[in-house]
Amino acid sequence: MNQSPNRSETALQSIKIVDLNVMNKANFEGYFKNIQQNSGEINIDELWKMTKEHLKLMLGTRIFLGMFGNVYIENITNGVVQLSCDAEYKKEKILRDYKASLKQALRKASGQNYEIEVGVRKVEDRVKKEKYEYHDPNGESLDLFSAAEKEKDAFEKKLDESRLNPKYLFSNFVVGKSNELAEAVAEAAVRDLGNAYNPIFFYGNSGLGKTHLMQAIGNEVLKSDPAKKVMYISIEEFLNGMVEAIKTKTNTEFRNKYRTLDLLIIDDIQFVENFPRTQEEFFHTFDALYQANKQIVLASDRPPKEIKNITDRLRTRLEGGMVADIQPPDYETRLAILQKNIEEKEVEIPNEYLEMIAKSKESNIRELEGGLTKVISLFKLGLNPSKEDIAKMLQIDIESKRKKITPAKVINTVADVFDVKASEIKGNRRTSYIAQCRQVVMYILRKELQLPLERIAREVNRKDHTTVIHAYEKIDEMYNSDERFSERIDSCIHLLRE
Repeated sequence: MNQSPNRSETALQSIKIVDLNVMNKANFEGYFKNIQQNSGEINIDELWKMTKEHLKLMLGTRIFLGMFGNVYIENITNGVVQLSCDAEYKKEKILRDYKASLKQALRKASGQNYEIEVGVRKVEDRVKKEKYEYHDPNGESLDLFSAAEKEKDAFEKKLDESRLNPKYLFSNFVVGKSNELAEAVAEAAVRDLGNAYNPIFFYGNSGLGKTHLMQAIGNEVLKSDPAKKVMYISIEEFLNGMVEAIKTKTNTEFRNKYRTLDLLIIDDIQFVENFPRTQEEFFHTFDALYQANKQIVLASDRPPKEIKNITDRLRTRLEGGMVADIQPPDYETRLAILQKNIEEKEVEIPNEYLEMIAKSKESNIRELEGGLTKVISLFKLGLNPSKEDIAKMLQIDIESKRKKITPAKVINTVADVFDVKASEIKGNRRTSYIAQCRQVVMYILRKELQLPLERIAREVNRKDHTTVIHAYEKIDEMYNSDERFSERIDSCIHLLRE
């Protein structure tokens, strides 16, 4: 019976046809033969050399050097490869983002399906670097890590330390009418850090691109000047860290960590209202950076004036720079986002399918990309869905969300957003503001849940369905003419759809 070629040899052949400038003198066949020693024992050093070459081809030089430059195999026991790296953040990232690639590279290099474990070395073993230099047949040492590659390694590490996601860039941020002011402010901040607009306060519902834009600022600043100190963090992480510093008596270290930054990016700043007793430290950190002309970028789901339980002086600081809102994208922007996505993913989806997704997913970009992912998965499975299949899938998504929304949830959500009591909406009070909130509830029940008019009237303790018709028409007119009012309606609908 014919035997299929050994998978390791096949992988080796695929490596040999690639012209790598750094590796063109390496004797791959010699390394492969040395992976298994005569006794059958695995040669760890040679296995790791081959595995790293596969990783480099799979991930690209930049990611490879950043994540695996100082990673070594320590032992192989019972089908488990035990590796070590030099930092906890790197261990977590390898296990979270690169575990599958690592296992695949090991399989290509050895022909074995290994499991992996990753640990952190307490003290760097300086001698180990020599093990992973490559040597040509004449004995000349070929160092993998050129000066340029080391710079890339350092930059990758800087990104991780700053907690930035390298995929969030200005180049892949789609600009439309809903976000053009915010994007222009972000670009201006990068050009004149700490001076153009400071602080910057972005606000809008979740899933509209605030995090993308904030991290694009950080990525661009580091790209221009890797020596800059940048930190992206949520307000809860900041305040929890402060509480921990108080408990462990490391207040000075905590303050220095943030007050020496060139750029501080804080997400979900609205949750500062949940920590009224710890706002003092945040205020002083904010003030220290501001007085030193260091850039501060903040994001929230609401403008500063609507954040509750914060001191007047903190609110004044938050409002003191540029406040820019980000609205749900219009149809043209949604379509452009989808087109950008398939370009980056290098997949082909008929434009008419993209138009269907753009029309059905209106509230935020996250939903939009979720719809696209479902469609792409159908094509990857070879199902070649028709327009009717796509329409049915998108309609199912809409219907399933509607089923999760109840009249009680609508009333409670409107009460929260408009800052009234749910009992007042269902009660008999006829003040203009309470009446308007009641009309908003009727509008949403009709628009989102498509309930019968009589049912809507009963939900708000009204007898006449003509009241519902009047409420719907009035709120619909205000929605189209009053931008601030429409923002609050959109906020209600977004919260209901989450």
